[in-house]
Amino acid sequence: MSADSPRIGPFSPAQATLILIGATFILRLIGGFLVGWGTGEAYYLASARQFHLSYFDQPPLSLWTIWATLQLTGSDNLLIVRLPFIVMFAVSTWLVFDIVRSIHSPIAGFYAALIVNACVLFSLSIGSWTQPDAPMVLFWLATTRVLIEIFFGRGAQRPFLYWSLAGLFLGLTFLSKYHAAFLVAGTGLFILANSTQRRWLTHRAPWLALVIALAIFSPVLIWNAHNDWVSFGFQGGRAVEANAGLRWDGLIRMIWGQLLYMVPWLAIPALYVGGRALAAGPRGQFPSGAEPGAAALFAYIGWPIVIFFTLVALWSDTQFHFHWQAPGYLMLFMLMGAWAADRDGRAIRTWLFGSAIATFVILSLLVSHAATGWARAVFPGDWEDPTALQLPWTELGEALDERGAFGQGELFIAGTNWIDCGYIDTQISGRLPLACFGNDPRNLEFNFDRQDHVGWNAYIVAQTPNADRVPDAYSDDFDSIEHLGTVSIARNDVTELGNIQVYYAQGYNPL
Repeated sequence: MSADSPRIGPFSPAQATLILIGATFILRLIGGFLVGWGTGEAYYLASARQFHLSYFDQPPLSLWTIWATLQLTGSDNLLIVRLPFIVMFAVSTWLVFDIVRSIHSPIAGFYAALIVNACVLFSLSIGSWTQPDAPMVLFWLATTRVLIEIFFGRGAQRPFLYWSLAGLFLGLTFLSKYHAAFLVAGTGLFILANSTQRRWLTHRAPWLALVIALAIFSPVLIWNAHNDWVSFGFQGGRAVEANAGLRWDGLIRMIWGQLLYMVPWLAIPALYVGGRALAAGPRGQFPSGAEPGAAALFAYIGWPIVIFFTLVALWSDTQFHFHWQAPGYLMLFMLMGAWAADRDGRAIRTWLFGSAIATFVILSLLVSHAATGWARAVFPGDWEDPTALQLPWTELGEALDERGAFGQGELFIAGTNWIDCGYIDTQISGRLPLACFGNDPRNLEFNFDRQDHVGWNAYIVAQTPNADRVPDAYSDDFDSIEHLGTVSIARNDVTELGNIQVYYAQGYNPL
């Protein structure tokens, strides 16, 4: 490692990283205040209204965080619920700096932190929103930091302490997202391939780490054992979904989608650097000045995630889940920070700071449009606006309030799919029970006991142009269903979402 490191203007790399963390923290607070709940966020908020050992589609840590925030603050204010996740990413940025500093140099650590924050996906979604990725990234990095100390630092001198720490953070990673399996696999591959580290296979400390991680992960196992292993079935089914023939269009969409999320001017060089790391071999030094073997560890953990979740699109409908590869790119981005430091100069700094500025401009345009809808005036026409999904369904809450829904006894609110249910929940704020009907209620099915609400009345909300759909689908479950009207969601007097049908149903009697 290089003892002396270039400075960023008048600042040391550590000072520059702290400034980066502070500046991006403030920007995320502003964005978190201006932009409404996303689809996944609203759904996770609705799911976290009730505490469970685990949940249908994700391990529980992110939902426990939301639940604890609701309990401690008594508020489901957008920014308050998002705040712990924004803080997590601030800590993650420091860990990125510290990891890369430890394997190369302080300037490499700063460049890695800058790269991660210049990536649109990390800076916006993972860095700001209430999703499982923020705790997953935090504890993924904490695990990696301890592994670096074991393999390349002084951790091997106190193996049981450091491997126990690795097990603790690995368990928390598993408790955040099932992606943690790749962290285990990549580390195992590194130990197998690197002859200087192979001794850990017969040492008790790494196996103790796995036992600790399993113990921390045990709530997920217990909950699934009581619920027919539905979470593993759901997530595993997404990866092995059978379709007729190969979906080459899905593969192409997955490739351009992940490049778009990661931004191509960072993602493509990161893949090149990752390839160089593989070519260096398990004990090789890449780039120069780095700890020998460190590049292999990063590549063995990072590459399988990128490859696996890209190839899955060949046989499974992965929709727009271009973020699944994120931990893999995270490892390659950190390696790219060291590679950039090795070639430090005007061109490298122009590229990296230019990337950060470009991301700032892109996100500023997106956030300001999501908040105000200014692009409607600049680009008139009937075009589909993805930021409409971030609009609060305030008009629905007002309509229900005007009808006195929140003062009635033995009344619940129902939606007909998990997406609508999330947005509905943001308006009822736990004041009434929420039922999620339909074939895909996901975790919300576990928050509503149908037998406890027999005989109750309900407001049913469904986003559909066909007002007859709800009576046709649910007339057998109620004594009567009356269509009350249609609600539209507007932004600056422009209707962005329409066809939100509201019904009043009496006498719930589920079959």
